[in-house]
Amino acid sequence: MKNTSIFSLANAVLVSALAAGAMLGTAAAQQPANTNELSAMLLTADNKRQRGFVQNSNENGVLFSLVQGAPGKGYRWDTEAKAVAFDDADEIMREARAAFLQGNYESAAEQFATIADQYVIAAYVPSNFATEARYYHIESLRLLGRWDEIAPVLDTPTAVTIPTKLSEYYQPQFKMNQLWAALGAGNLDPVKAEIQSRQIPQTGAAKLLNSPAYTQMPTRELVQVTFMNAKVNEAAGELDKALADYYRTFSFTYASDRTLADLSMQAALAIQAKNPALQEEEPSPAILRQMQSLAFLYKNAFNQGAIDSAYEAFAVKPDLPKPPPTKKEEGAEKAGDGDAAAAEPATGGEKKGEPAKTEPKPDGEKKE
Repeated sequence: MKNTSIFSLANAVLVSALAAGAMLGTAAAQQPANTNELSAMLLTADNKRQRGFVQNSNENGVLFSLVQGAPGKGYRWDTEAKAVAFDDADEIMREARAAFLQGNYESAAEQFATIADQYVIAAYVPSNFATEARYYHIESLRLLGRWDEIAPVLDTPTAVTIPTKLSEYYQPQFKMNQLWAALGAGNLDPVKAEIQSRQIPQTGAAKLLNSPAYTQMPTRELVQVTFMNAKVNEAAGELDKALADYYRTFSFTYASDRTLADLSMQAALAIQAKNPALQEEEPSPAILRQMQSLAFLYKNAFNQGAIDSAYEAFAVKPDLPKPPPTKKEEGAEKAGDGDAAAAEPATGGEKKGEPAKTEPKPDGEKKE
């Protein structure tokens, strides 16, 4: 009896907390036009289905009403509620998902942010669409290169629940996005720590390499790590190391992540353009060819014929020096010279330009 009373008290506290959140509007400060109810199907712990309306949720449970607008009942996640399916989730997310898949990240970021703010009452429901919307809002910001906008978003209810309410599929990239947030905020310490944890210690001659070797990871993560490492090295003034990782990034990302490919190419161009050897009256031919190759590649292969005016003069196909002939080519050339000499007709020692002498014919032969 005592345990029942304690549970009833705990349940009353849960309902009060959920109801208070529903009345006050948990996300009112972020989005005044937030939704107070969502039609849904509740699956209870004893596998019974109930159709009704979600009015709020928190880490302990969900506030659910069988009648729209009527006071709801609190269902605890651990003992009473197993899952919730929202009736209109796909419809709500359709346009934002389409924009994201089409690469229209500006529109996707705006639409996903609106959904995440407006439907915050669903934030603590497992696998809910509002938390998923916040995940893709953050992803859109990353793909736009607007990393400084990510950190403030991480404190919203729908972002706080990403690690606990979305499946494992979302977690690796969300951890990467937390690093992008730190990079965007100018906090390089967590970025450095993560990069170092993924590097293979270099020994012997490998220490001379500008770009480190990394532990095995998906290419999607590797290109983000190499780009971040380039940023860290550039901030430290180690430009050769930064260039090596920028080159590595756009080589890996050309077909998979055009945003990072474009940003890494631009960063490499900016570093190369500041090379003192390129500013001389007669630039080093090797440095000039390197800059020309990079600018030409970026303009014609990456950016559809467009390039910043500061680099336009360099966006020409460089004159590459011809390599010395190989021994095989030299041998073939000598053999060719010998064949040509053998093919020349015998001149009998006559001097060049003199007509050939005609031998006298024996008496009796008619001259032709």
